[in-house]
Order: sequence, then C-alpha cells, then structure tokens
Amino acid sequence: MSSNLGIFSFNAAQIESSIRGKYRSVQPYEKPVLRPDDNGLSLTIELPKDARIGDKVEVILTKLGERVAKSESVLTVDADTYLTKIVEVKIQQPLEADRYAMQINLVGLHDYLKNTAEFTITLAEALIAPSHPEIDVNGDEVNGAKRLFNAAMSAVLSVF
Repeated sequence: MSSNLGIFSFNAAQIESSIRGKYRSVQPYEKPVLRPDDNGLSLTIELPKDARIGDKVEVILTKLGERVAKSESVLTVDADTYLTKIVEVKIQQPLEADRYAMQINLVGLHDYLKNTAEFTITLAEALIAPSHPEIDVNGDEVNGAKRLFNAAMSAVLSVF
C-alpha cells in the first residue's frame, strides 16, 4: 500500500512531468503519509543516472527533532535494478507512528557518497517488526567452531 503513493527520486521532478510510468514522483516539498502493511514499509525509489552496479542505496529514517536514526536499510544495486533504475526498499525495523526525516543516499565504491535526497514523511501507523522463525543455535555454534578450527589450521600451516 505504501509504495502506491509515489516514487521517491534523487532527481527533483518538474511539476508538469511528475508522472513516471505507473508512478507519480513525490515532490521534495510534499509530506506524504505512509501506511505500513504486514511485511513492513515498502518504498519505491528511482535511481539517479550516475548509479552503477554495486552501488548501495541507503534509506535512513530519523524522527523529526532527534539526531539518532531509528531505521537504516541498505540495498545493493544489481543488474536488474540498474536497467530499470527503480528499486524497492523494505523497512522492517519497528517504528512508532510519527513524523520522520527520510534521507536517501547513493553510496558508491569505497563508501563514497554520490547522491542524496531528503524527504519528510509521516507514518500513519506504527510499524511492527515481522516475526522471524527461531534460529537453531546449535547449528551456528558448529559453524563457528569449524571457522575457528579452519583459522587455527591456516595459521599453523602459514608458519611452514
């Protein structure tokens, strides 16, 4: 439901050309009201022309008037999103219903900031983190022990 409101873009859209295919570009001065669904909050983002495969799109949500980010999501640009120039970022961290500053960053090679855009959004409903299945702790301990053993063997063999 939230992605149907519009597409967030790094490029400021002209008012007369704010329709991009099936999406309407959200203008920087707008304050859209978003409603999360059962799977979290979906944001549709249009990539700028300088986006490349391997770049990262970061979406950072901070409550207005606060300094600490409440949510950070990162998506890597792959071949499909590079061709379409449209990505869908899902935010699944729990958030209160409130007004947020949303910063979208395009980060390139060596964590170099290539592009950024900022919007003010309102969450109409609290975002509740979806439940995840329980993780088998014993399986992780075996993998950790195996990694430790491999690292020790590698260190011993590197001496010879």
